[in-house]
Amino acid sequence: MSAEFQSVSTIPIKIGLNQALEVEGELKRHLSPLTVKKLLEVFPIYGRINSYEGRFIYIQVGLQIGSEKPVHTFKKGDLAFSPLGNFICIFLDDALLSQKMNLLGRITSGNIDILQSFRVGDHLSIEKSLN
Repeated sequence: MSAEFQSVSTIPIKIGLNQALEVEGELKRHLSPLTVKKLLEVFPIYGRINSYEGRFIYIQVGLQIGSEKPVHTFKKGDLAFSPLGNFICIFLDDALLSQKMNLLGRITSGNIDILQSFRVGDHLSIEKSLN
């Protein structure tokens, strides 16, 4: 089996800040299969960055997706979807939240700390990677 083998349940993504590639990650279908499916239907996703208390950054998605295997504990680099707020978030630090979210995957390479350097009005993009 080739080292290039990619599981069909893992979707490589790239995340950019202001049209520059910053980090790479992956979505895992088994974590939230319906949520991942719906998000892939609207990829690429672009939006203005918002922040929540420095714990995570997020962009609005505008999809109505319910809770799916929700969790409230996240690690730095986790990607999640908030059914209540209709946004995708990237955790910049470990967090325990009162609101449960659908875990989607995580950042796999690149310096996630660079995402903390955003300014109000900056744009974030999330799209499938060709890798």
